[in-house]
Amino acid sequence: MSVALAARAVPRRWSTPRWLWTVLAAAVGLAVLSWLASTAVLVGSRSAVSSVKDGGAPAYVSARTAHAALSDADRAAWQSFRHGAAQLIGPGQQFRDDLTTASDNLAHLAELDFGGATGRDLLRAVNAQVVTYQGLVEQADATYREGLEKLGYAYLSYASDLLHGDGGLLSRIDEIANRDLRGIDGERDSAWADRGLALGTAVLGAALLAVLVYAQVSMARRFRRLINLPLVAASVVLVGLVVWTSTTFVHIDHAFADASNAGVPAFDRTMRSQIHGADAGAGELRAGRNAPQAGGLDVAAADKAQRPLEAKLADATDTRGLNAGLPLLSLAVAGLAGLGLWIRLREYRR
Repeated sequence: MSVALAARAVPRRWSTPRWLWTVLAAAVGLAVLSWLASTAVLVGSRSAVSSVKDGGAPAYVSARTAHAALSDADRAAWQSFRHGAAQLIGPGQQFRDDLTTASDNLAHLAELDFGGATGRDLLRAVNAQVVTYQGLVEQADATYREGLEKLGYAYLSYASDLLHGDGGLLSRIDEIANRDLRGIDGERDSAWADRGLALGTAVLGAALLAVLVYAQVSMARRFRRLINLPLVAASVVLVGLVVWTSTTFVHIDHAFADASNAGVPAFDRTMRSQIHGADAGAGELRAGRNAPQAGGLDVAAADKAQRPLEAKLADATDTRGLNAGLPLLSLAVAGLAGLGLWIRLREYRR
């Protein structure tokens, strides 16, 4: 047998149908893989943001507000006693309003249940100390009204020590706030919030686009057809989907980072200022010196400082419709790519 006959007797290792099936499998497989990867990043990033938006941030805000309210309650009680108002109104209406604010925020913390079993135990201890603190102030008021001023001041000093002492009520609330802050930072630093994953989905999209372009060029040579309309349509849809996905992931990442790196510190600066003012006033009054009449807690200012943080987190949950568009457009890309290659397979079989 001649060399030419022998060569013709050996089957081709890469026939046109086999090549078409391989490209079809690669295109559809990459389309599905890209959809799964993008969906995983989308769901993971939204879950991380939602955890902060619905749990971590409200818990942190409530803990810091409770601290500010209790600090101001201490200032208000000392002010009422030092100015002689305690004989008529006890620790005063501001004290009662502050305690109500603190209790409401501690109750909100319990509803959020962001700290798990350990957090619940710590919160129960805090609530017990709030009751003890209120009881000491009421005892100070009762003895003061009976004319036992020194004993009344002693009880009020015990109450202040319960708030500010080592391991006291305020330090435990700060422990809760620090735990919540670590939770926020943990979600922000999680893998789902990493831009590397978003970049990975773009790389998958680019790889699929390369396969579609390769298929278009190769089939133009093999079949003498310049344009395969389904493949062109698949490429156009894919480019739009990759741009949409990438810009949405960048938007989520930017808004989440803005909330974590700017929104939380801005709110904290407002609360620190109020806490400092209340603690300074309570210290001056306890030492027998005059202090400004204005309270250290401004609920309106606290609410105003909280709104930008809430707005940034709400913006970070905006997927711009990608959760609905991603599966539909991914299916369209896979279907159009498969159609374009299937048409050539049918022509080859005729």
